[in-house]
Amino acid sequence: MTQSLRTALLLGLFALLIRVAYLYEIGDGLFFEIPLVDAKTYVEGALLLPATGWLGPPEPFWQPPLYPYLLAVVFSVFGEGDLLAPRILQALLGACICSLVYLVGRRVFTHAVALGAGVVAALYGPLIYFGGELLPALVGTALNLLLVHLLLLAPVRARRRYLLIGGLLGLSSLAVANVLLFLPFLLLWLWRQNTTEPRRVIRAALVVAGCGLIILPVTARNLFVGGDAVLISSNAGINFFIGNNPDSEQTVSIRPGRQWSELVETPESEAGIERPSAKSQFFFRRSLRFARDDPAGFSGAMLRKLFRFWQGDEPKRNLDLYWARRDSDLLSLLLWRGTGMAFPFGLVAPLALVGLFAYLRQPGGGTPNGRLLAGFLLVYMLSVVLFFVTSRYRLPAVPFLLLFAAYGVHTIARTDRRLRHVTGLAGLIVLCNVGMEPMPARADTQQLYWEGYAYKKKGMPANAVQNFRRVLRQDPNHGGALLGLAEMHDRRQEYSEAADLYERFLRVHPRSDPARYQLAGTLLKTKRFSDAIREYEVILRDRPDWAPLLGQLALANVMEGRHDQALEFYGRTLEIQPDSAVVRYQLARLQGTMGDTVSAMAEFRRLVAQDSSKAEYRIRLAELLVGPVATAGRSLVGDGRTDEAEALLRTAIDLDPVSDEARWSLGLLLARQDQYEAALPHFERLLELNPGDPLVHHCLGNLHSRLGQDGEAQRQFRLAAGARRAGENRRLAESQIRDQVERFLGGP
Repeated sequence: MTQSLRTALLLGLFALLIRVAYLYEIGDGLFFEIPLVDAKTYVEGALLLPATGWLGPPEPFWQPPLYPYLLAVVFSVFGEGDLLAPRILQALLGACICSLVYLVGRRVFTHAVALGAGVVAALYGPLIYFGGELLPALVGTALNLLLVHLLLLAPVRARRRYLLIGGLLGLSSLAVANVLLFLPFLLLWLWRQNTTEPRRVIRAALVVAGCGLIILPVTARNLFVGGDAVLISSNAGINFFIGNNPDSEQTVSIRPGRQWSELVETPESEAGIERPSAKSQFFFRRSLRFARDDPAGFSGAMLRKLFRFWQGDEPKRNLDLYWARRDSDLLSLLLWRGTGMAFPFGLVAPLALVGLFAYLRQPGGGTPNGRLLAGFLLVYMLSVVLFFVTSRYRLPAVPFLLLFAAYGVHTIARTDRRLRHVTGLAGLIVLCNVGMEPMPARADTQQLYWEGYAYKKKGMPANAVQNFRRVLRQDPNHGGALLGLAEMHDRRQEYSEAADLYERFLRVHPRSDPARYQLAGTLLKTKRFSDAIREYEVILRDRPDWAPLLGQLALANVMEGRHDQALEFYGRTLEIQPDSAVVRYQLARLQGTMGDTVSAMAEFRRLVAQDSSKAEYRIRLAELLVGPVATAGRSLVGDGRTDEAEALLRTAIDLDPVSDEARWSLGLLLARQDQYEAALPHFERLLELNPGDPLVHHCLGNLHSRLGQDGEAQRQFRLAAGARRAGENRRLAESQIRDQVERFLGGP
């Protein structure tokens, strides 16, 4: 093993220890087991893949697919929902990144520069942080470094290696798609290498072929499975629009919720566009129209993004990196922001600018290998600035920035014009940290909301409610907090409070069908049936074929006593979902209530045929066959209907031996046919299932009386009376206890 490989290995082990220590620190953190925002999307997508098929959902990929597939493989090996396993894998990947930084650096710079960059990479706070987040940035970073490392190793004649290099670029673009913009520069760099023209063409063709071999299957999958020609993912247009529109400062800050949904649905709501590729093109056209109509505004936005790329702050996209320091002493040391300085990027960026400038000022712009590193850095920077800048999207450029930053230190230490360089560096440090403020002492509304969301997921409702209320004190119209708090009130059966919160949300977001649906359900629980119907009908105008909505409308109309309307909605629901046993059951019950026993029996027969294991269907059909229990004073004459009812009830008891209802129905049916001996065992079994039930004792008394067993009959009647008195005494005692609690404690 060479000295370089030994150094790289030791550096990787050191970096791995740092990352394992970080994972140990955050293991008890609030968000460790609760993926949020994009991480939630990736984890949910990964968990669905084995169940729905490895080709994914029947639509083009919304996000680059490599990371969710990688998660799915990890989950299939280590168990679904094991969120530690992918983080350990990412710790190993982070260690490899540090080793690769050193190995790439050795191909361009001195041992000292490469080692310095590798050590800083091992201790670089954002690299450590993103290793603990379930996001694709670290995977893309590792693939990019490996790609550049292979390019630096590839001899002129190693054709297969160029095919592999192209494949790595394609694979990296399936993790972070904007890296694909590096392909034209790479082809130009290869073309300018000192070799014959046929070899240049062959190498370029091999790189393109390798890249295509990875990407084209994804494109084909999007076309044949998703029905749309999307190269990798369909979110490129909206991501471009987020950073390139007159209100880009606001759109960049939009998080998942109603605002995000409204933005995503703009092509459909404004232009009736449904195809994902056409939606993406819609957003691209809007941004290009902005650039055409307001070139000054567009140029200003680009310059702001360019400055933000080099600014020391870590712009958040999902969660605040600085707030994560609360869970890790290690991260607190390696990532911070104060007045006039953001560490580490506020120091790395100025040093990298010094190193990059110094390197490119060399005769010929440095070596071809150095120009490759500089080219990748500048092209990747451009790809981020074209869209919008966040810490996570900037991360794949960091290893290259660290190399040039180490070279910047090396240049300042060895130059004869040290004062000039130090002065320039000081100016760049001030520029990259201009306007930097200390970290906030308290969480912002979005951070508070996500904490409330995590508490809710962890089954800590009091903490969740407290956080949601804190959010609403800062922002009374925060949609996520309004809905989260409404859901918590609904779970605690505080329906009036929940309804008020849903109504507050809808005053701000009147087009939110899910929130209106939740409000209507809450109104049903408070018996405000007409109000619930009104809310459901608002949704119905936009979603006339939504089966769950039609079913709820039918139920609300039943409760309001509007049976004819309920029948109509049940019928419409079954047209959409003919196999819905729940809807067919409710329809049959309604028909029976309305006296249409023929139709009701027909529906119950369908249900029995559809699911022969369900005892409930047989019990209801038997009730319809023999008529209501209210006529039990008259004896029944055995006929085909009573025989069928008896057979149904016996089968129901076999299916559910502890079913009270089936035994009650069969016992009463036999008693009404004067089969008292046959009825007796069923009521005795009911007494075993419900000891002390006064109604069962009363029925047993009646049966024994009709059989001429007066002594046993009187005993059962006495037991029934005693059970009733005991029940009344128990209810009285409970009432007295409640009165005392209310008197002494002020509430139940």
